[in-house]
Amino acid sequence: MTEAEKGQGMRIVQRSAYAIRLARTFYAGDSLPISVVKQEDDPLQLDWWTTNFQAESPDSDRHVGALQLYLAIAGSSKIELPKNTFPARLDFDDQSMRPDKGVIKVLLDRLLVEPRMMGAQLVFDLTEAGQSYLVERTTEKVR
Repeated sequence: MTEAEKGQGMRIVQRSAYAIRLARTFYAGDSLPISVVKQEDDPLQLDWWTTNFQAESPDSDRHVGALQLYLAIAGSSKIELPKNTFPARLDFDDQSMRPDKGVIKVLLDRLLVEPRMMGAQLVFDLTEAGQSYLVERTTEKVR
């Protein structure tokens, strides 16, 4: 990783295997809501997140698990993030990962998260609607 790449993402100490294990605790399905950053990905640009429409609904267990995962991983960031905020790119010590593009697009479309720049990093903040959504959906699962 070059110095420029190091500066672009928030460095998270644990290995990416930690993120995958954590993802499985929040969502038991086959399609985990986290991916390795590929060369053609551009997770630090908001426009990249909003292209290639996918018909998804935030009403799935996958979307709730995704939000729980992103917020849990954000708590391990070396750079202190505000509560209910997670980065668009997660730089682990072995590879870079990102939230699922389809999940983020739906969350943006439904105004459950809003993007902003924090230095050179794109982050997503849960809106009040997003916080309510997460509380309601996690309460439903506990019942």
